Amino acid sequence: MGSSASATYNYFDVMADPGSYDTIALGEDVALNACDSTFHRADGSNESYTLCQLSDLTEFSLQWVQWHDGDWTNLGYYSDANAGSQVTLSTGEGTFFSEVGTYYIGLYLRVDGSSYVPLPGGGYGASGSDNSLATDGSTNFSFAWSSAFSIEPASVPGPLGALLLIPGLAYVVRRERRKLQAS
Repeated sequence: MGSSASATYNYFDVMADPGSYDTIALGEDVALNACDSTFHRADGSNESYTLCQLSDLTEFSLQWVQWHDGDWTNLGYYSDANAGSQVTLSTGEGTFFSEVGTYYIGLYLRVDGSSYVPLPGGGYGASGSDNSLATDGSTNFSFAWSSAFSIEPASVPGPLGALLLIPGLAYVVRRERRKLQAS
């Protein structure tokens, strides 16, 4: 009579969190950050890991989208070894963030069904095959929007900034006059 050992795995789900963004000036970069998205136990226990705590994201895929002025645009799709949780994008003419206004960032987060994700401290979290989209993180596929943030015009130096230039200009003018007088 033999005994057989079998490993048991806890099932995990994902919950997307696209991050929060401060107001930025047109022309600056915006860093998209999915670090607060979670890979958490599906049974309701409190075992949960953020994407930045996981060392291996090869079973994950992320798709970033933006919504502005009634229209949305795909910002990028990252999967397998490229499924990093942080992406930096430019703003300004010729980019997705090309004008002043209010924006929202969306994140689709997915973990492959029936896979095993290495957990911090050892062990694995199993993902089931529940791939239907849910906004509450109760599946392998989740979506969420960021809070609204603004892109404002690039700042122009004000009158005080111009006052700082006056001593330098006076020095250049004085030096040029001396050169002319010496010739």
